[in-house]
Amino acid sequence: GGYRLALMLPMLGGLLAAFACRDIARRLAGGPEGWWAFWVTALASPILVYSLDLWEHSVGAGLMLGGIALLVRTPHVGGVVLASLVAGALFGLAASMRAEAFVVAFVAVAVTCLALVLRRQIGRALVTGALSVVGFALPWLANASIEQDFGGNPRTSRVSGQAQRQWWTELAERGEEAFITWFGLPGFGYPGNVLLGAAVVGAIVLGVTMHRRGEQRPAVAALVVAGVIYVLAFASGLGFVSGALVASPFAAVAGLVRRDRERLAILGMALLMTVLIWTFQLTGGAGPQWGGRYLLVPTLLLTTLGVIALVERPGRAPRVAVSAFAVAVTLFGAAWLQQRSHDVEAFFDDLADRPEDVVISANGFFVREAGPAYDERRYLSIGRGADLEGAVDVVRDAGFDTFAVLAGRGDAPDLEATLVGTDVVDFLGVPLGYHRYELE
Repeated sequence: GGYRLALMLPMLGGLLAAFACRDIARRLAGGPEGWWAFWVTALASPILVYSLDLWEHSVGAGLMLGGIALLVRTPHVGGVVLASLVAGALFGLAASMRAEAFVVAFVAVAVTCLALVLRRQIGRALVTGALSVVGFALPWLANASIEQDFGGNPRTSRVSGQAQRQWWTELAERGEEAFITWFGLPGFGYPGNVLLGAAVVGAIVLGVTMHRRGEQRPAVAALVVAGVIYVLAFASGLGFVSGALVASPFAAVAGLVRRDRERLAILGMALLMTVLIWTFQLTGGAGPQWGGRYLLVPTLLLTTLGVIALVERPGRAPRVAVSAFAVAVTLFGAAWLQQRSHDVEAFFDDLADRPEDVVISANGFFVREAGPAYDERRYLSIGRGADLEGAVDVVRDAGFDTFAVLAGRGDAPDLEATLVGTDVVDFLGVPLGYHRYELE
């Protein structure tokens, strides 16, 4: 029970994403590609890593992919009204937890409506667009009302804040982070991590292309090069594989899929989502994430196209090689997540054994990792630049005598309390200051 039972939610989100990719593949190919897409998504893509962590990423991605799967049906099904409403509602639910859902919903609906117009189904396009907006608004407004009633920070303000940022003044930083979240490998600093990741992607694409041309030896050589680079990266130790195309190598060959109008629509949808997410995503955290966490939906769409590209054409060697790469990098991610979870648990075990009545974290990131799992420890989290004295007042008003401030390394904060001492504690390899105080 408790938070352990809550771990079922991200797992269910990953399962929903896998079924959605299966449905999309069946619509685009109609053969065994559907189940291939299901198993690759479920067991050999970044969604598995996020399904094993108590985070909302897999749930949001599953909802968004479910919405896209319904939109893919709209040119063919009679129930366009229900499909559009439900698709919009799924996007709205996802937007209550993931900011990139706005980009995904906008692009998915826009591309779907454009495809319908090109089919000369103008009435269906108007119905799809209008009802998707209505469906989106219902859960979105309900969630906004709940957030307001509970005094939280409405997601509307967070999303509008991202959209209003002068992103054009951050082009250099955004360009660097775009490369990292598409090609980044562990074990190397920038730009080496990006160059090696791009080499992996290029070698995979080259190997598959040459195999299709009948050039077997060069194809095998290219795939071996990709495998060697993966091994070198993994040998450097467990860590984040930041690049989406490296973490999901099936996505790297999406552009090789046999093309028709529907497949081009999905390919264009995924690429446009990627560019817009790069444009508006929060900056400063491209490295410590798995497979570009904001890019999960477009990456899984590309993965689905990559599966179709490899399954519908003969050629066992590329299919086996890319499958092996995908499984290996996903297992590497699961091992990294396990090690990271154990390190976080050890960190909070240490905090729970310390005698201070309250731990004040100067960064909410620390405590949200595992703090709620330890009932015997009282925590206060404040944002950067927030009123630390105000947090001390909360401790004093609650009747406690001692507290500690957990912050980055540096001098202990000057507070209206007696500094007893400072310890250095390790959090995932980052040294932090643990400053101990007694109230006067």
